[in-house]
Amino acid sequence: MKKSEKILLGVFAFLFLAIVGGGGLMYAFNNYMAIREENDTLRDRLGEMNLAISQGADWADKYGWLEEHCPNFASRQEASAKLLEAVSAEAEKLSLTIGGKEFIEEARVLGPDGLPLEENLGYFDKATVKITLASVQERAFFTWLHALQQPNSFIGITRMQINPSGTNKTINAEVEFTQFYREKSTPKVSKAH
Repeated sequence: MKKSEKILLGVFAFLFLAIVGGGGLMYAFNNYMAIREENDTLRDRLGEMNLAISQGADWADKYGWLEEHCPNFASRQEASAKLLEAVSAEAEKLSLTIGGKEFIEEARVLGPDGLPLEENLGYFDKATVKITLASVQERAFFTWLHALQQPNSFIGITRMQINPSGTNKTINAEVEFTQFYREKSTPKVSKAH
């Protein structure tokens, strides 16, 4: 072999080793970084699990409170009626005149089997009513809202629109109240033996 061929062979061997070695080093580095990232993720998850375990008693107490206080209704219609009754009674106490009442039905997305899709089902069922008020005093209006939104009532304001009526600190308002509840399960009929 000539001297130039030996030099070219050496250069090609060096380039081959550099390319293969560089590729191997990049592969090893990428695997190292993936393992390091997975270790960080597992460490964070372990921390979350330890926190959840340490807070288990608190969550058990919260679940107990929820089981004790969450309202149960047989149907959405019953829940809607009770919600309207509670909203109207509180408005009556404060001498607020309700102008319009409308029940809002939640659009349920049905699956191919005709049942509601699982991802749309939550822990709570809910009933919503829209109330319209015209020319009511601000103070009475906000007292009314505050009285209805108590933790034990499971009633929340899910939409509100307020416009000043322009006279004597009065407002026009449209408020949607939502009652969160659990629907009572119907007893199963079984055959008598």
